[in-house]
Amino acid sequence: MESWRKSRRETRDGYSRWLLLIKELRVLNSASILEAEPIALSNPHRRRWVEKRINTHQRCRKYALSHIRYNGTAAIIVREGDTFHFSIR
Repeated sequence: MESWRKSRRETRDGYSRWLLLIKELRVLNSASILEAEPIALSNPHRRRWVEKRINTHQRCRKYALSHIRYNGTAAIIVREGDTFHFSIR
């Protein structure tokens, strides 16, 4: 777990940092991916950062669309026109 935290600090790729954070939270909380994501997004700073990345970076946008398609009504991301927002229940 400490190695994920160290890797997260060292990597420059935002998506890789997100994946490492989710892995860390899954271990700490014994949670599934869908349970770890809302935990990660409960931090307002992190939530704004992720929302900005989704709305400005093509790769993140692609993953957000994939998340919506794959998870359907359980998705934590909502598309409104050309922008994305979170709908954490």
